[in-house]
Amino acid sequence: MAFILILATVIFFTSPTYQRIFYSKILKQPYPENGVKSQKNADSTAQDKNDVTKTNNVVKIKEKSKPVEKITVKQKIEKSEKRDTIWAETETIIAGISELGARIVSLKMKEYRHNHIAGVVIDSAHQGSNYVEIITEKSPGGAGMMINNVSYDSLLFSVESNIKGKKTLVKKGDEAAISFVTKDALGNMVEKQFSFKGDGYTIGLKVKNNLLNNSRLTISWPSGIVGNEDKKSLYQTEDRKAHYFDGQNVQHLQFNKPYKEEVSGFFRWLGVSSKYFFVAIIADTNNDADLKIIAFDEYSTEGKDGKKNKKINYSISYQLTEQGNEAQFCFYTGPSKAEELYNKHLKFEKILFPVLGWTKYFFWADRWFPWLAEFVLWLLLVLYRLTRDYGVSILLLTILTRLVTYPLTQSSMKSMSRMKDLQPKINVLRQKHKSNPSKMNQEIMALYKKEGVNPLNPGCLPMFLQMPVFIALFVVLRKAIELRGAATIMVPWIHDLSLPESLFSFEKLLPNGIPIYGSNFAVLPIVMAILTYFQNKMTIKDPNQKMMIYFMPVFMLVLFNNFPSGLVLYWTSSSALGLVQQYYTDKKRRKNAALVKSTLSSQVKKQ
Repeated sequence: MAFILILATVIFFTSPTYQRIFYSKILKQPYPENGVKSQKNADSTAQDKNDVTKTNNVVKIKEKSKPVEKITVKQKIEKSEKRDTIWAETETIIAGISELGARIVSLKMKEYRHNHIAGVVIDSAHQGSNYVEIITEKSPGGAGMMINNVSYDSLLFSVESNIKGKKTLVKKGDEAAISFVTKDALGNMVEKQFSFKGDGYTIGLKVKNNLLNNSRLTISWPSGIVGNEDKKSLYQTEDRKAHYFDGQNVQHLQFNKPYKEEVSGFFRWLGVSSKYFFVAIIADTNNDADLKIIAFDEYSTEGKDGKKNKKINYSISYQLTEQGNEAQFCFYTGPSKAEELYNKHLKFEKILFPVLGWTKYFFWADRWFPWLAEFVLWLLLVLYRLTRDYGVSILLLTILTRLVTYPLTQSSMKSMSRMKDLQPKINVLRQKHKSNPSKMNQEIMALYKKEGVNPLNPGCLPMFLQMPVFIALFVVLRKAIELRGAATIMVPWIHDLSLPESLFSFEKLLPNGIPIYGSNFAVLPIVMAILTYFQNKMTIKDPNQKMMIYFMPVFMLVLFNNFPSGLVLYWTSSSALGLVQQYYTDKKRRKNAALVKSTLSSQVKKQ
């Protein structure tokens, strides 16, 4: 009944009926019939409230309900003036830098493609359009600059470097620099020099100005980062987050509405992450700086129906008082790949598995869960180096997890088996004293005491102790970019372990798919549901729980059909191993019971 209620609740809160109630009763707005969400006018009702706190020499200023300015570039250049985009291509990225403001307006990831299929070579003529882009289209881009609160993002820069065809190719092992210059209001030269290495995802930035000393310099990344580029599944989306590092700890921020936070103190970097990618502004040292993080609404059009989806993105800026006429920064602009993040030695890896919201107060999960998830990811990568197949690595990881938790699972199964053996006697007592519940409970408790069984712990504690490991595996397999585009020989028709399995789709017949189930037909969730059925059949003997034997497989099938296939592979493998373990546990129990019965019988005959 509990699972039925959960399922009914999920259906209700995702239905148009609830949305109409939400808009009419809570937001006091008409429901947008075209599927485009309306937005409250915060200007009419909001009152500015500033909360200022100071902790560990860090001042935080939070502004609530304050209208956030739109992130736009004020282009004051005449239409007749020409501005080009200069391109720099390395082994890993393709960066486009506009002469307007010398801003990075495009960043393509050469190692990651949309709808990538492992082993398939894409025609070189179409590669550029297929690369993953992490800067939102028509946005202000990145590497914005202000000196003493005067913006240079709308000024026209000229290129000083000798670039043929407006494009620079940087091979592995080489380095290249592109300089952009303009003049400030006093006629002084201002230079922004970008440097690129042939490999890696770091872009250097050097700012030069004769009057820069003792000036307030701000480097910003106003466009945020593109959200998850794969939109095949509802479960694939993940909210973006902002992060900053004070030299010791990494702090994480996540908002669900427009918001602004200003932080003062000593900081090395700040950044914004999506599910698979990360952008950070990095200072050359731990500086006394002011950080500004603005959460703003970003609308994107998805699907054939053109419905708009609203998500929070983050504009970030790093401001300091420069002690010299030359300032150096760099940007990390690449995947949230464990190896890349660890190699920077800036605790970038802490952005992978942050614990936010109320969950961080659950047994202090923010202290131990990130470490556990990082360890699980490290183990997965070690296994991959041995097998060169992430599917096989997931199977080995499942086996290792089962071996480590074997004492707990075995204890759980033995406890449940003993409860199962007592079930016929309990049913007799229930039937005998059904008119006297008090007497029935006394008799049942007396039976538990006689048999030495604890009814309050028939295996729940061992199961509970395993949950952190299972949750860590769940999170790692769902978030690891290493699985993106990874195929496996274990399931040949799966070409991307980070996406839901799809043997075929019936989207043409049912454009909206089957409610809750989706539009993909997947084999692994069906296999997992069958295994769940047999496992329940072996363990559940209580007539009052008979419904669970049939409901749980269906529930798991619907739930996992849209999960990443790597995660479903793990769960299916774990279910298969659990079924084998349950079979041999029951077989051993029956053998021991027969041996005891035979021994007692022989003793009776001797007497």
